[in-house]
Amino acid sequence: MRPTPVVFALVLAVAPAIAHDTKGPHGGRIADVGPFHAELTSKENTIEVYVSDSANKAVPIAGYKGLAILLISGKSERVQLEPAGDNKLSGIASALLPRAPKGVVRLTSPDGKTSQGKFD
Repeated sequence: MRPTPVVFALVLAVAPAIAHDTKGPHGGRIADVGPFHAELTSKENTIEVYVSDSANKAVPIAGYKGLAILLISGKSERVQLEPAGDNKLSGIASALLPRAPKGVVRLTSPDGKTSQGKFD
């Protein structure tokens, strides 16, 4: 028996809901960044990225570095991210950020391994 288009549509509709919430505990959007979940928040010109594991437990990020490449007012801007708490990286952009900035976040662990994720 062949699956019908209705079955495929149902699977596609349910799959994103199973993955994980798109809104995190700090009000930001969540994306997969390698083995981590990263929650991206912005306020004025400050960007913050909260890092957690697949069980949504905070990941200590001491020694990590980060880079956010964001689209701000139609232009690409690179924002260096530095540890700013147990599981938070933070950086300052040169201009006011939109409430839900679009771009890419890259994390570099102390051993030099990098991971990145996209925020649409």
